[in-house]
Amino acid sequence: MNGILTVSPGVPTSITLAPVPLYENKPAGALAGTLSSTSLDPNAIFTYTLVSGSGDTDNALFTITGDQVKTNTSLSYKQQSTYSILVRSTTQYGLTLDKQFTINLIDVNEVPTLNPIADVTQCNTTSRQTIALTGITPGPETSQTTTLTVRADKPAMFSDLSVSQGNGGNGTLTYRLANQTVSGTVNITVTVKDNGGTANGGVDTYSRTFVLTINPLPVLSIVSSAGLEISKGITTQLTASGGTSYVWADAAGIISGQNTAVLTIRPSRTASYTVTALNASGCSSTQLITINVLNDYKTIDATNIITPNGDGVNDKFIIRNIDMYPDNVVKIFDRAGRLLYTKQGYDNSWDGTVSGNPLSEGTYFYVLDFGDGRGKFKGFITLVRNN
Repeated sequence: MNGILTVSPGVPTSITLAPVPLYENKPAGALAGTLSSTSLDPNAIFTYTLVSGSGDTDNALFTITGDQVKTNTSLSYKQQSTYSILVRSTTQYGLTLDKQFTINLIDVNEVPTLNPIADVTQCNTTSRQTIALTGITPGPETSQTTTLTVRADKPAMFSDLSVSQGNGGNGTLTYRLANQTVSGTVNITVTVKDNGGTANGGVDTYSRTFVLTINPLPVLSIVSSAGLEISKGITTQLTASGGTSYVWADAAGIISGQNTAVLTIRPSRTASYTVTALNASGCSSTQLITINVLNDYKTIDATNIITPNGDGVNDKFIIRNIDMYPDNVVKIFDRAGRLLYTKQGYDNSWDGTVSGNPLSEGTYFYVLDFGDGRGKFKGFITLVRNN
């Protein structure tokens, strides 16, 4: 019987891409889908390549391994959400079919941002402290909002630890130490959270940790060599301890040692003395001591002999600590009761003369009046001249 034999070419008749979810920011090599083809030849074997032509816009961003389409680089949804590639299916006989495919990228919430926070070293203080925070954003998704939280690995070191967000990506960390004995290091972590969620592997939190180092203050103490209550005219030494260097504030009665640990004083009235000390960490603290000065005349002591020969010993009538009572009046009499010398505000200057003329040897008498109604002090002076 006669018939017609028709021979058809075994060309590919279709190309299909079975996509898989492709999320943004995946590293290169992420699977975008699997290719398959059909042909009139049931025994056709297909290979796939990316080719130039209409629809090849994003070929460079992808590669084909076997029948799998994979990314050539990490892709960003914010830059581009859909991609176009041109695929060629080729049989073992060299017969081909080209087809353009669109690959959709799935948006993923990206990590928020916060600029690094520098480590802080400070001396202990219970006053409120602040640290500026910068670079706070939700990441590329600018329409999202952010919130801030803070935590410390040693929360007992603080009476207050909080964080607030301002404008323009800025914020403020605020803290107050629990007390003046707090010292050491603490790790403080600030976390930014956006409202983008974590679906499809998204990241909605980001943290920065810094180290806060608190150096202790000097623990100061002051002792007085003569106690806290002294008679007017007494010289005492105030000794500070607990620091490495010391500075005493100006005050009445200081004799010496204002920049040392030991301050020598001779106060004429009750006074307080304040020292500021630094320790090895450069931290400072201040301590105060009050010396109560008694107006009891116990330190008044008059010599009872003068030998005005110019040798520097007993040349003048000396009343020790008389300078502490500047309102005094001293009078000197001879044995007959005649007034020979008088001086208000006596300054230990009488040298056994009257109007420049030396008195003869003998016994003289003095009266010391402090002018405050407390009575008068009396005594005698033996004048000896060594010719």
